[in-house]
Amino acid sequence: MTDLSQDQVDKRAAIQKTATIWGVIAGAVAGLIALWILGGQGGAVRYGGAVIIALAAGFLVSWASFKSGSKSAQCPKCGAAFSLSRSDHVETLVSSTDKEEREEQTDKSTKVTTWTEDTLDVVDTYTCAKCADVSTKSYKTTRRRDEKSVVEPFEPPRENAKSGKRAAAKADDAKPDGAKAGNPRKRRR
Repeated sequence: MTDLSQDQVDKRAAIQKTATIWGVIAGAVAGLIALWILGGQGGAVRYGGAVIIALAAGFLVSWASFKSGSKSAQCPKCGAAFSLSRSDHVETLVSSTDKEEREEQTDKSTKVTTWTEDTLDVVDTYTCAKCADVSTKSYKTTRRRDEKSVVEPFEPPRENAKSGKRAAAKADDAKPDGAKAGNPRKRRR
């Protein structure tokens, strides 16, 4: 790969850096898990095994990540390695919808989150540095904007004004001398 242009060398270095970061993360996680699993073993076996497993996992993840990144940066027309780069990105708004989410808190208050959700059509354009071939990729995505959260305090239910037959019956029971509003003959004299 000595015939790479400066753009291709930069692209390769960026892919290598990302692959190395993912390899280190995976190696560290695998090493810690191996250290925990080998906890009952002697010191040399425990630490040696954890290091070997960490190195193997890190190498495999780094290699897979680099291979995947290299394949996505290869021109499908001329096959040049590390030659594709995004040259344009266009987003078109399809629709906007107001959304609301309510979440009850432990103190019985309610957290209300409101936002506008935009649905977008996205077109990415990729250009090959070698053959100047142009390809596009289209997809849909959603994005939140104007997100606001408010906590509504808890309000106990209010006593409603009583109405109807039950209220009239209770009001009659409260009258002095046992007089009933609906039956005037039963008054005491």
